[in-house]
Amino acid sequence: MKKSAWIIIAVVVIVLIILLIAFFSSSKKVYSFKDDTFYYSQNRPLDYNLALKERDYQNSSCDLYSVNFQSRDFLDYKTHIYGFIFIPNNNKTANQVFPGLVLLPGGNMPKESESVLASKICDLGYAVLTYDQRGIGQTGGAYLGLEQDYAVFSQGKEPIQHLCVYDSLIAFDVMRKIKSVDKDNIAIAGESMGGRYAIIAAALDKRLKGVLAISTSGFHVNDTVSFPYTPYFLSIDPDHYISKISPNKVYMLQGDNDTTVNLDDAKATFNLANEPKRFFVANGCGHGYCSGMYNELKEDLRWMFEK
Repeated sequence: MKKSAWIIIAVVVIVLIILLIAFFSSSKKVYSFKDDTFYYSQNRPLDYNLALKERDYQNSSCDLYSVNFQSRDFLDYKTHIYGFIFIPNNNKTANQVFPGLVLLPGGNMPKESESVLASKICDLGYAVLTYDQRGIGQTGGAYLGLEQDYAVFSQGKEPIQHLCVYDSLIAFDVMRKIKSVDKDNIAIAGESMGGRYAIIAAALDKRLKGVLAISTSGFHVNDTVSFPYTPYFLSIDPDHYISKISPNKVYMLQGDNDTTVNLDDAKATFNLANEPKRFFVANGCGHGYCSGMYNELKEDLRWMFEK
């Protein structure tokens, strides 16, 4: 009897050891995919460099820093992301911290172009990080169309569309390390395709205060029809994630003359979000940010970061 008891105890111990190994192995895994949704761990490796570049040439109330950080490689392509950080300097006191915003440019838009909006937001009293996304500017590297990207995904490899969201999460991690930024008061924003990545990022990491999406919408993937590619397209569709952002905030700004992202498409995505949320239509505006959005942007940011 004693021998049998010891055997049972030994088996139980071995099973527990196996379960513990499995648990710790899975907890160290940064990327995972299940059913039709991808996930990134909050324990993300961080390697970045920051250097004061110059007083912001467009706005003397902000200091401009260059930043670069290591991200996850795509296949054999090494990935280093290059960007700018704008930090308010007007009436700055010792140990003062500012709310932070990760601002994602639209497709094919370099950080220099997005810096116009980043500078406006910085002038309102917020620290802003924007960067060249994959395939653009200093970052360069590979960026695939959806059909090619699906082919990568179908081979069980991490696709570009998922990695672009990961880049935004690493940018958030960088912001949390900047001593002038309130690490517990950071949100994410984006224009067009950048807005799509921002919505997904806000759903994946709830430490973000919320999302401000400009001129964007989901893909409206039909999840009732099953094709081999359906899980991939659902996994990159903001419609699939936007309801998961709550109780954090969802703000969307849209031009009524946007011919790239239809107003009805943007509203359809917004309607899937849970409260708190707000939708604003800028009359006479086309695709992307326009001056007609400024007052709403100002109010949205104030509401976003209020404690």
